[in-house]
Amino acid sequence: MQVVGSEQRSSVQGLVPALSLTALGTLVAIGMIAVGPLALLPVFGVLAVALVVSFPEYGIAMFLSTFLVTYPQALQGTGALTINNALGGIFLVLLSYKVYSEQDWWFLRLTEIRLLPFIFLVFYIAGRLNGPDPRLLTLLGVVEAQAETSRTLLTRSVFTIFFINYIRTPKHVIMIYSVAMVFMIGAALSGVQSVMHGTALHGYRAATSVIAAAVNPNRLAMFSIMPIAGLWYLMRSLRIRAAALVILPLIAVLALAVFMTGSRSGLLGLGVCGAAIMIDERLSLQQMAGLTLAGILMLILVVEFVPQRTFDRITNLPFTQSGETGEGSGSFERRAYGWQVAFKMFKEHPIVGIGIGNWGLDRFLHDPGRSTAAPHSSYVLAAVEGGSVCLLGYLVILWRTWRNFRYAEPYVSAPDSPLANLTWVVKSARTVFIVMVFFSFFADLWQFVTLFLLVGLGIVLRRLVDQTATEEAAAW
Repeated sequence: MQVVGSEQRSSVQGLVPALSLTALGTLVAIGMIAVGPLALLPVFGVLAVALVVSFPEYGIAMFLSTFLVTYPQALQGTGALTINNALGGIFLVLLSYKVYSEQDWWFLRLTEIRLLPFIFLVFYIAGRLNGPDPRLLTLLGVVEAQAETSRTLLTRSVFTIFFINYIRTPKHVIMIYSVAMVFMIGAALSGVQSVMHGTALHGYRAATSVIAAAVNPNRLAMFSIMPIAGLWYLMRSLRIRAAALVILPLIAVLALAVFMTGSRSGLLGLGVCGAAIMIDERLSLQQMAGLTLAGILMLILVVEFVPQRTFDRITNLPFTQSGETGEGSGSFERRAYGWQVAFKMFKEHPIVGIGIGNWGLDRFLHDPGRSTAAPHSSYVLAAVEGGSVCLLGYLVILWRTWRNFRYAEPYVSAPDSPLANLTWVVKSARTVFIVMVFFSFFADLWQFVTLFLLVGLGIVLRRLVDQTATEEAAAW
């Protein structure tokens, strides 16, 4: 009798999830009939909270997506109630509990993490001391834009702290890095599609709305180049011949996307990426043959699909005759002129600058042409808005991140390393870092999540290497 009773209880318990889902589905259906599709939002909200609490690493991936993907307006939220803020609140509670239970503030001892609030503080002091007249800011209606820039730096910095606390294992690293690469590949393919369908910027330069940070063709070129490194090293780590049949054509399409942006800095960045890979890999003749085939495929695609006007623009390189008179020559002249104005602005406040978000207004006041155009250089923007102190802080963060990748690489690359499955991530992330540092000379990138993702990834990789090495030593 006890066995029969147990079986009956098990049967009833087995029906509970099905009955619960049925009841939930019924409530959702009734809600959709009554108020429309918005009835699904609370359901997705509850599921998202449950997912983040149970698997914080997937919550970090969701958090990353809020910085990259352009969500539908219905899901973006309004005011303070946004996906980004909701995730931040959840992770703040989780991190508070984690620190309370473990009594370990290890992340606050890291130089990179300490520098982030330091840079924010320098920007704030610079704005208070040297920023434009607050009454003028209010009159011109740029106060909200200034506040938004400050919030962007703050949210990216907080994201970095969450990232290094909840991306803890090699599987987490591979997952989050793969997610970032997929988003970038999606942006590149969307850019190619925009040219093919005639919806490109000015009709001939690839653009995308998939990734908010890549709406600019130059940034789209960068996001098209970065996955090339990831795909190349992934293919090398798989050691499966068939993988090359899929990955090499995809690399060629990503290179095609760079050409379709018409970005001269993108073309140079593509060369930097290729050179970094070839120097690191010391390719054999067989590997060079495969790379040559990919190059031939790319050239065929370029000749076949890239509009002539786009091809003319991207090949009109600076300091050449066509670069001075051909398609896109005005862009280089405007950048050179903007940097001259920036140098004058920097000389007025060389120590702590004019404050974050004040570039446009301050340039308007200094430029006889009354332009508010961006400086198109992360180094120039940091120097003008934060002064030499802020620029030095960023450079230290870059240097520390580079050292973290270089520190992890020998260990994970060893044949018997327990972290050998991270080799492709470390090598490609190092190449991606080089590409980002190069593009920073020609684009305003240090407010985007790319920098903070690489900083967090470098910290996590170094920490994994140290922990694994310590465990191995203890085992001996």
